[in-house]
Amino acid sequence: MNQFERLLSSLAGVPLLRGARCRGRHYLFDAQEGDEPDDVASERHLQALGLCQLCPALRDCERWVDSLPVRKRPLGVVAGRRYNKKSRDRWKEVR
Repeated sequence: MNQFERLLSSLAGVPLLRGARCRGRHYLFDAQEGDEPDDVASERHLQALGLCQLCPALRDCERWVDSLPVRKRPLGVVAGRRYNKKSRDRWKEVR
């Protein structure tokens, strides 16, 4: 499976999430890049977590991410939780 096919596969089943505050702000929610300083990624993720707390689609987003197998959950901030390669099976929830 090539990268494009993996992307399409990962998007299958993603709910519409009307009113989601992450829409158009993916850069805040994305996982830390290899060369990105830790403090920059942490600041982005704090902003993302703050948006999640106020998001009208949070419950639907939580249901969606909880329905995914742990290894299929996206890295970065999703549903008010921060996932990274080290803690994909453990999440940090901020409310």
